[in-house]
Amino acid sequence: MIVSDALGHFLNYCRAERHVSSGTLAKYTDCYTSWLAPWLGQLEVENINRLQILDMRQAMVDRPLSIDRQYSVIMCLKGLLKFSRTSLKLNCLDPAEIKAPKRKAPDVQYLNNEEIQRMLNAINTVSFTGIRLRALVELLLSTGMRISEALSLKREPFDMDHTEVEIVGKGKLKRDVFFTDRCRYWIKQYLNKRVDDSPYLFVTTGYVPKKLAKEDLSRFFAALRKKAGINKKLTPHMLRHTFCTNLLHNGADITHIKDLAGHQDIQTTARYYLGKDKRVLRQIVKNCLDYQSTAPALPHSLEPALGPGANIHKGAFDENGHGGYDEVPAAAIPS
Repeated sequence: MIVSDALGHFLNYCRAERHVSSGTLAKYTDCYTSWLAPWLGQLEVENINRLQILDMRQAMVDRPLSIDRQYSVIMCLKGLLKFSRTSLKLNCLDPAEIKAPKRKAPDVQYLNNEEIQRMLNAINTVSFTGIRLRALVELLLSTGMRISEALSLKREPFDMDHTEVEIVGKGKLKRDVFFTDRCRYWIKQYLNKRVDDSPYLFVTTGYVPKKLAKEDLSRFFAALRKKAGINKKLTPHMLRHTFCTNLLHNGADITHIKDLAGHQDIQTTARYYLGKDKRVLRQIVKNCLDYQSTAPALPHSLEPALGPGANIHKGAFDENGHGGYDEVPAAAIPS
């Protein structure tokens, strides 16, 4: 079987069994069209060898292609070879023999307390689009949801005043997300302004409202960033990073952050959020390194002082901008 034929089966497998997102499928297709097809497409899968892959990688370096782009191409190839060995039972090159280029740690940006308050204060909650934006921002800060997950929510759980809901995220992974009082207050204010019967939580304006799309949000976040004077690229995904980083700085166990964020692999969580802040590392050494005790206590991560349930958005940021923005009782929340 030639590579181009195997790719079709591989994409079907990714779609039907691995439940990968449409965005990931598009990335695989692009990697194949741009690089794998010209170099390997007409070869028998079983005849692919290390030298042919090395020639392709050299061409990527000569282009020059970014490390992230090279990584995507190589991971697509490794996935195709693994599928060919395990599902198609072809005696082809072991993907473990192909090393992916080492990527530098991601530069995770997040908002501190002062920036969060400036952002919230900059939202004009008098207008419909303003109250909708405030509700969305509070939802993202409360749950750390991906924007695609947030825009897929229905309004029914909020009409029924639920405090949590099960969602299906990336890779069809189910998880529970929890709404703070503050989040539910602002969503209720937003829903009170709705006069349509759309089942979706976030909808467009107009005579026949439609489900809000993430492409509709760019201009709102760009304008909010400018109005709030935030010198970072303000996006819905930055609020997801803010949620996860906030939990980490307040003592949440990385395994619980993984579950709350909906990551399939804890290595993803660790790559983004561990080893990023010297204050956290310094505090770990101070609190956990103990050569004196003969029987050191090992507190469980679910104890109130450590568990994520006790730390989500509780307490103010310190002078360095770390911590969580204070939770305000619903009855006392200002506009």
